Amino acid sequence: MRLRQYRLQKGGSLLEVMVCLFMLTTSLFGITGLKLIQTNVALQQSQHTAAWVLMEYKLTEIRYLTDSLAGFSALSSNLGGDLKAGDMQYDQHQFNLTWQVASQSTLTTSDLLKEVEVKVSWLDNTNTPQMISNKLMLSQRIVAR
Repeated sequence: MRLRQYRLQKGGSLLEVMVCLFMLTTSLFGITGLKLIQTNVALQQSQHTAAWVLMEYKLTEIRYLTDSLAGFSALSSNLGGDLKAGDMQYDQHQFNLTWQVASQSTLTTSDLLKEVEVKVSWLDNTNTPQMISNKLMLSQRIVAR
């Protein structure tokens, strides 16, 4: 009976090492790319959330102006309330806040209605302009969405 002799290997060949390095770097580059995408998405979500908070704050402030005749009559485009229109820094982001007021009178009553559109705009991390807006109808002591 003839016994086979096996040679013991003392390490991997150069080809095996190169394949392992290729597999390792490919997975590391993939993980790095995913983390970069995740960071960009998190930044965009943060900007959208901050813009919505800013817009809702201004809409709430405008709603409270209907409680007094002086506040309601003083409400005009980009004027009214404590939060001023224009460029502002909020939650580590740069925004531009504006609002447009259009006066309308109703046929059924002599009440004056004001339609207010609040807009928040900003540049995202790719310098693409972004904007959100919301409209609100106001009458003295009445708010309609």
